[in-house]
Amino acid sequence: MRVEYYFRETASGIRRNGTIAFGAVMTAFIALFLFGLALLIRREIALVIESITGNVQVQVYVDDNASAETIDQIHTTLAQLPAVKSADFEDKAAACARAQAIFQSNPTIIENTTCSTWPRSFRITLADTSQYAQIPAALGCEPDATGQLTCTQPGVSTVRDWRDVLDRLSAITTAVSLGLFGLSVIMLISAVVLVSNTLRMGMFARRKEISIMRLVGATNWRIRVPFLIEGGSEALLGAGLAVITLFLGKVFVVDQLAGKIVWLPLVRNSDVLSVLPWVLVAAIFVAAVAGTVGMRRYLDV
Repeated sequence: MRVEYYFRETASGIRRNGTIAFGAVMTAFIALFLFGLALLIRREIALVIESITGNVQVQVYVDDNASAETIDQIHTTLAQLPAVKSADFEDKAAACARAQAIFQSNPTIIENTTCSTWPRSFRITLADTSQYAQIPAALGCEPDATGQLTCTQPGVSTVRDWRDVLDRLSAITTAVSLGLFGLSVIMLISAVVLVSNTLRMGMFARRKEISIMRLVGATNWRIRVPFLIEGGSEALLGAGLAVITLFLGKVFVVDQLAGKIVWLPLVRNSDVLSVLPWVLVAAIFVAAVAGTVGMRRYLDV
């Protein structure tokens, strides 16, 4: 009977205050849509940075007189580092073939060099670009007066770690993550404030009813629960509309760009689905906080 009463009161409140309920749903929808959009933008930027850093490799150049045992030892040292995704050894023949492919439009360079000119090296793909410094540290490398890394590891001549590029990418990643996190927090706070004010308008319209319920002995929770259910229903409906709008944006905007900008990695349906739980959690949080804050004044009778 109590559960039936709560939902009956919730339905009655929404029916009698349809315009205000619609405003609460639209407010929640806008705020949660912007919140979900911020999460998708963060994912899109992460995909772009992953695409860029996936082509950035650290090169560990090996001395020409290094033995096979020394090369195996270097490979073992590199493979044990958490920052290393893969470490592929490139001998002079492979280095020469790659150089010929790179400089095929400039035959002068190829004609004036021999395959013995190109050094042997390990080409390292990073698992985490922000941890690239693990590689020169493990090989005992320190920058000299010219800024070139000089290494104490036997068989290693130098390391080219692209530290300037990777430092900038790491800084961009951190700045974007913090910025979008701050934007998400602002969206949630805005949603709490707006939904709270919208619910407060509905409670103001029913303030006499709340006062009578208090005077006849109704507890705070008996009064509060229908409003919380009402606020939760409105927030979840707004969250559903936000998710649907995000999917429509993915279909009609992102998918249209995918055929025109083939070099740019774009968010997929799975990325939109990964945002869904966060939007629902945010909706529940907004409803709980907004309902609690919005009705506090009207329980003091």
